[in-house]
Amino acid sequence: MSQSLSAQANSYSLLTTLCQTRGILSALIVAQVLALIISFSEYQPDNFWLVLGQSSLLIQFVTSISIAALYVLSRVKPDLNNSVQALAVVAVLVLSTLAITFYISYLELLDARLSHWFVFKSSAISLLVAALFVQFMAIYNEHAKAHSAYARAQLDALQARIRPHFLFNSLNTLAELAHEDSDAAEESALALASLSRAAMQVGQQSTLAQELALAKRYIALEQWRFGERLKVNWHLPKEIPEVVLPCLTLQPLLENAVVHGIESSDKGGVIDVEVHISKQSATVIVSNSLSAQQTPTTRAHNGIALDNIQKRLSIIYAGQASMRSRRLANSYRVKLVVPKMEFI
Repeated sequence: MSQSLSAQANSYSLLTTLCQTRGILSALIVAQVLALIISFSEYQPDNFWLVLGQSSLLIQFVTSISIAALYVLSRVKPDLNNSVQALAVVAVLVLSTLAITFYISYLELLDARLSHWFVFKSSAISLLVAALFVQFMAIYNEHAKAHSAYARAQLDALQARIRPHFLFNSLNTLAELAHEDSDAAEESALALASLSRAAMQVGQQSTLAQELALAKRYIALEQWRFGERLKVNWHLPKEIPEVVLPCLTLQPLLENAVVHGIESSDKGGVIDVEVHISKQSATVIVSNSLSAQQTPTTRAHNGIALDNIQKRLSIIYAGQASMRSRRLANSYRVKLVVPKMEFI
């Protein structure tokens, strides 16, 4: 996932930003504000709304044509440097204004008094507005790059705090199995290798399916430790879509469920893993049983892992993901909701 943040930082070019939804909306808003300013500057009580409508139609049309041309340019020449892109934005907007106002002047669509002064005035305004808009977008891009770098530094710090304690317990289990069951020891070694590889890839992108597979390998390892004390119920849909998750998101939730719900109880317990898929998001619910003697204070260390996951999700999904935990009558429940998004 840190690689994806790096890719995001490198994608902050002027044309890329302008051709995104927010950039297009900003350009259309600026165009409409400009139409209002022109209408007020030529205020005539009798035909104010007519002037506003004509100005809005002209400016929005020029803006739309320019954005379409710049979008094509961004696809054909994606590697242009920022200076060339800035010049391209100004040039396209001015040339579009020239072409459209010349055509209007030639056909006299708005008024018979339209002349070359109208073309010159419109082009001059277009040049000034384009220069100011490019400057604004450049400042926005610099701010976005700085924010991305800060988020990446935060994510790296959070990754450094992850302590996969299961590795040490699994090594002990593997040592015991080597003397008792060689086949089981081999399977455990393969599962441990997968978990170790995932631990070294923390911060990179993963998918919900991969995270579930990793969680199952972890449970298989812990099954050797606890035997019949550990029971896990998987409630999964038949098809799991490619939902992006940061690597090692689900395994710490299951590890906490094992440590605080199974290991702390002499009789063991049950862990339920549920996955629900909607059109816009994926929901994962991990719950574990609690013994009657267990109190909330015995779960104090659970907050460390949950807080780490919550912060990573907040950085990566910019507040679009959520994670909530609560204690019920005889169980502890963690609910994770992440939006569907494509790999970056």
